Parts: sequence; C-alpha cells; structure tokens
Amino acid sequence: MTPERLRALLDDVAAEAVAQDRLPAEAADGAPAGPLFRPVLPRGEGEVADWVTPVAQRWSRALSLTPRELARVLAAGLVARPEVAAVEVAPSGLVTLTVTDEARGQVVAAVLADPTGYARGMPSGAVPPAASPPGSPPTSTPDPSVSDRLAPARRAHARLRRLVRNAEAVGVYQRGQGARDRLADVAERLLLVALADLPQRLAAHEGDRARQERALLDLAGLADAWHLPLRPRTVDDPDERVHGVRLGLARAASLVLRNGLHRLGADAPERM
Repeated sequence: MTPERLRALLDDVAAEAVAQDRLPAEAADGAPAGPLFRPVLPRGEGEVADWVTPVAQRWSRALSLTPRELARVLAAGLVARPEVAAVEVAPSGLVTLTVTDEARGQVVAAVLADPTGYARGMPSGAVPPAASPPGSPPTSTPDPSVSDRLAPARRAHARLRRLVRNAEAVGVYQRGQGARDRLADVAERLLLVALADLPQRLAAHEGDRARQERALLDLAGLADAWHLPLRPRTVDDPDERVHGVRLGLARAASLVLRNGLHRLGADAPERM
C-alpha cells in the first residue's frame, strides 16, 4: 500500500461521501495536492499503526468543516474498505490508519515488478536502464565521500544480499503471501511501510542531499532490525512457506536500497 494508493483510496471515500450527502460537492474534486501520508513512528511495545495523514486539517477549511468533523467522515469511509484494518481520529483531526497485512505486503510485488526504477527517481518519460545483476555499480563513478556517509546503507544492502544467497542455497523459493504466512511481525511491518514511503520521501527532498541520505539511512536501519529467518534453522525444521515470503521481502528491500544508493551516487556492494 503506497502513498499514491492511499490517496486514491481517500479520494474514493470522499466521492462516496459526497454521493451520500455527507460531504460538500467540492470534496469530489479530490484531496489537496502534495504528500498526504507519512509513516507512523512506533508508539510502544507491540503498538504499531502504519500511516498518519493531516488531510482533514489541510482540507477542512475549503469544505467549511472543522478538521475533526471531516476526519470522522473520512474515517468512517476508510474503515469500511477491505484494505484498511483500523482507523483512529485524534482530537486535532489527524487520521491514523492501519492497513491489512495483505495490503501492506503489496509493496513487495510493486518493487519486484520495477526492479531498476523503484525509488530510482527516473525523469518523466525516461526509459529505465536495462536490468543489471545484483551488486552492480551505479552508472556514474561513485563519490567516495558519499559512499562513506552511506556506509550503513551499503552494509545493509550487502547483508540482505547475503540472506538471499543463503536462502537460495538451501532451496528456499520465493512465494507470495498466503492466508497463514503473511509478513505481520512488527519489524516486517515497519520495513514494508518504509519501502512504500521511500520514493515519496526522496522526491519530497529532491535537491536536499542531507535529507535524502537520512531517508536512505533510516530505511537501512529498519532493514538491519529485521532478523526473522529466511530459511529453516535446522535440518529438521519444516520448509515453511513463510520463508519464501520473507525471501521476497529481502529481495525487494535490497533492490530499493540499491536503487537509492545509485540515485545518490554510491555503490551497492554484494559483499562487505
């Protein structure tokens, strides 16, 4: 579930509320321009939501409503959608969403479907470069100072590539999510949301290298905090399907880190 998909969902909910006379007709034109959703910071042990949006605060004046009034209408429509597991409305009008495990995990397929372009920042209308093997260098010569600053992201990429190699070596096959093998651990949830958010975050800070590097390092930190196994621990362990699902996440996260590193002028080593 990417910010773009969340915006489309929000616009659908607003249009539906207009049709039900719960919002003014102007709401059918869609939510205000600009980024609307950002990841929620962890609030406590085992207490995790996915996205927060100030859309009601930014949009309410144009609709002659208070932020809380608008937020409650939007929340009622959002929680009825199959992709949404829970919605909270703060007194200020901030809306916090938790999406379903299935919806959250869709970003893996989105990354794997665009392995050279996702988070790469290709100009509009440009043709993405041909797929390159994992660990290949960026098209331009890496800047040593950039590579040094982004060393944690480079190490995180190398670690993920090692996990993928080791899983493949023992016969783990990549699988999509199923009913009983979803990516639902807190570390996985945080990583999935960060993968979905990174293209928006990098684009929002285009021209501000420090913030772009910070965004990539934040993603690397979440990748390093993910320690669930991608393969059986012992020879007696069953070949659980969840290992194949986690293999897909590891591949997706390594691709996003690689593309981000190349975008910022650093290499993405296969081994470190």
